[in-house]
Amino acid sequence: MPSTETSVTIQVKGGPSATVPWTQGMTALNALELAFAVINPAEQFTYALQYYGPQLGYLVIMINETYDSFISKGGVNAQPFFYWEFLVNSVPGSQGVSQTRLNAGDTVGFEFEMFASQGSGAKPLTAAKYAHQTGRSTG
Repeated sequence: MPSTETSVTIQVKGGPSATVPWTQGMTALNALELAFAVINPAEQFTYALQYYGPQLGYLVIMINETYDSFISKGGVNAQPFFYWEFLVNSVPGSQGVSQTRLNAGDTVGFEFEMFASQGSGAKPLTAAKYAHQTGRSTG
């Protein structure tokens, strides 16, 4: 296993994790791709991405067949919503996995969380997912 000075760790809450070699300029997406190769075929590890434009880049919308909430019957009133939260060193991301550069020793985390569209506790990326999906801002 690489040392923390030359690696990054990918952790899915309640799911798989992997430590992969860090390289200069590495993004969280690069680390996710390497983790896919390390974890499979010993365990199943799948993920899906959706592009949210040039400011946010790609966000994770599915891990191991657990998807972000989709609007269906009930529309925007069908709450609660659940989204994959992207974290770096336990801090919610402000850009997607394709835009976030990593440092050696970083830990990239993913947690499936309930999203409340009201209030000030909305995290930037889950709020962006909600706004994109519903056409409504949070707050």
